[in-house]
Amino acid sequence: MRNAIGIVVALLTSIASGALAQPPANVVLDEVRMQDLERMRRVTGELRAFQRSRLAAREQGLVLELGVRAGDDVTKGQVIARLDSVLAELTVASAEASVAARKATVAEREAELERAKLDYERYESLLNQASASSQEFDDARVDLASAQARLLSSEADVAAAEARLALDKQRVEDMVIRAPFDAKVVSTSTDVGEWIGEGDQVVELYSVASIEAWVDVPEASVERMAGVGSTVMVHIPAMGGEVQGTVRQIVPEVDPLSRLFPVRISVPNESGLLKPGMSVTAMIPTGQRTQMLTVSKDAILRDDAGEFVYMAVPNEMPEIPFDQVAAPMRISRQFAVGDRVAIRQGGLQPGMQLVVEGNERMFPMQPLIDVSATAHTRSKEEQADEEPTEETLQGG
Repeated sequence: MRNAIGIVVALLTSIASGALAQPPANVVLDEVRMQDLERMRRVTGELRAFQRSRLAAREQGLVLELGVRAGDDVTKGQVIARLDSVLAELTVASAEASVAARKATVAEREAELERAKLDYERYESLLNQASASSQEFDDARVDLASAQARLLSSEADVAAAEARLALDKQRVEDMVIRAPFDAKVVSTSTDVGEWIGEGDQVVELYSVASIEAWVDVPEASVERMAGVGSTVMVHIPAMGGEVQGTVRQIVPEVDPLSRLFPVRISVPNESGLLKPGMSVTAMIPTGQRTQMLTVSKDAILRDDAGEFVYMAVPNEMPEIPFDQVAAPMRISRQFAVGDRVAIRQGGLQPGMQLVVEGNERMFPMQPLIDVSATAHTRSKEEQADEEPTEETLQGG
């Protein structure tokens, strides 16, 4: 361990002159540990939108308005585009007139039926009094049946006309294309002044709130997964961090060549920063246990080159009047275990001290003042203050 520390110190000696002008940092330290853990296997995949739609036009027409562009956020029901609806509105007016005419015909048929009923009743009474012939009574009965049939036919015509009117009104509504859900626009396929046909794509969009990680899991490892509803840590390199996902479904179809099962993992995206297509990795259990190095998650920092930690190493430069200085060390993350992270064994060794507090603006070879004991004492006092006393529990 001392050899590794010596190498790090030697590499950083060239920047020690800059450390002389910098104040020391008060830090809390935590040691690198060797723990017995279940080995996890890294699987890769990508983020996909749970809902993705190529929004199409239900009617043909000239595009009068396109209210969105690629990258815009839209809400459910928001207007995406408007088509020229003049002809459709004229069709609605014609259909409304047709309905009105047919309703007038129904009123006429009702009057005819009423007259036929009166004639029928009159001839029935005259027949009983032997003042009308059977032929006249039969003619009145036929006229009544005919009037009833004409009324039913007219009422059916009204129903058909109203159905056509509803269809024409729906066509007018369909000239306004709206977002089916809260989404982000991926691309547009038309513009103002263009003619689009029925079924032509207008825009492509995906749901912002619901994102899934699709990862490919070897068939030998699928059985070790806890199943739908279990939690999985998903690492997103583009964001430089991990999120806790929930297994939504194990797709029950293996790739015949790779022997991999697709697994859908839902991940939270309240901030909207996660985007479909981002690469992801997830750690799944293998059933095997092994000794692995772990570090506190608070010790891990990130820059453009990747993740690293600051070690507290002995100061071997007499011009710096402090016992320890900060030395950066690159790490390779494996998977998270509670508030710790398993890493590949590299330059770090068990027992090495890492900075877990006070490392936010740290620089190489900065002098360190270890306040771990003070921080631990303060933490215990705070916990004691939060614990309910007997008097509190008794309400006094």
